[in-house]
Parts: sequence; structure tokens; C-alpha cells
Amino acid sequence: MISDVLFSKAHGFAAEIQTLLTQTVCGHAQVRAAVMPPTPAGRAFVVGHQVSKANVIPYRLPLRTGTKAPRLWLDVSFRLQMDAEEQYLTVRSSFFGVFPTEDGKDALFHYDYERDKRDNYPDAHLQVAGQDTAMQALLPGKPAIKLHFPVGGKRFRPCLEDVIEFLIREGLAEGKPGHEAVLEAGREGFRIKQLRAAMRRSPEVVQEFIGDHPGLIKG
Repeated sequence: MISDVLFSKAHGFAAEIQTLLTQTVCGHAQVRAAVMPPTPAGRAFVVGHQVSKANVIPYRLPLRTGTKAPRLWLDVSFRLQMDAEEQYLTVRSSFFGVFPTEDGKDALFHYDYERDKRDNYPDAHLQVAGQDTAMQALLPGKPAIKLHFPVGGKRFRPCLEDVIEFLIREGLAEGKPGHEAVLEAGREGFRIKQLRAAMRRSPEVVQEFIGDHPGLIKG
């Protein structure tokens, strides 16, 4: 049975992602949380555009380009579980992909995160499509999209706000008025959550820091 805490937190997280997308680069994001089929890894929800209990594969979102037809589509998904202590919501995996078509298989680039990835690739990585003569000479037969560029690991990986900001700054999507404040607030929230998680898992480092900086602790 799905715990009430996981249900509530997953749906709250989905609402946050929907707000982020609709206030920055998407017109009508319908981000939902849906329970996934049971797995040995435990209870989980998927979060994405128009997911449901009957369909746990998110649809892509057209990126906003004013009144013009969309040129690019954004694929966003998260798999959520509770942590080992059943206290905090945990992202087990995430995918942020930018595609030139609504349903084609080939992405221009995508950011992947998979906690405790088992194939020796970095948990958090970036893959980019493209051609490069020097790289092809070094790795014949291995296209660029197959290269997994590490991007900060479990705690300090790029967040969705970083990807959205990149799309706007590079002219790949049109940001809505006020998107800068939305992105900065979301990014700061993500960083604080990651910092708190790192502190929970490394209490000896926190204690050492407090000992080195006693003046920072207010009585």
C-alpha cells in the first residue's frame, strides 16, 4: 500500500514542477504524479507531463517561442521514493531531454540522473548529440551521444532550473516575464535541499564545521 506521506509529497513535488514550467518556458504544462508498478526497489511515483496510473511515460512539452510553432520539445520526468528512514522525499532518477520533434527518439541533448547507477557510468551525466572529428578519431564507432559527461554527482548535479535557464539564454526558448526570479528561487530551494541532505549523511563534517566556526552558532 502506498504511504500517505509518499502520496502527498509526490503530488506536492509535481505541483512545484508544473508551476516552474508554466511560469518560465511552457504554456500548458500538466505535471502530475502517478504511482508506478511495484518493483523490488520499493514504492515509487513518476512525475511528468500528463502521466497517469495507466500511462507512466510522460509526454513532451513544447517549448514556448512566442506566437510561432514550437521548434523544440522538453521531456521531463522524475522517479520519487521515500528515503531509507521513510522521512524525506528522494529523487531516485530524473531525465531532462530536449528533442527536435514531439515523438522522435533522438534527443539533441539530455541530462540524466540515476541514484546508485550500476553500469559504471556517473550517476549524474550529460549526453549531447553531434559530430566531432577529433573525438571520432579517438573513439571510432562511438557517436558523441553515447558519451556520459559527469555533472556534479548525486548532490551537486544540475537542476531543472539550470536547464531552463540555458534554453532561454541560448535562444532555444522564450522565457516568460519574471522568469528570472522564478528560476533563482527554485534553484536556491534545490541547493538548500541538497545541502541539508549532505549534512544529514555527513554529521561528522557538520560537527567539525561548527567546532571550527563557533561564532556562527547563535545562542
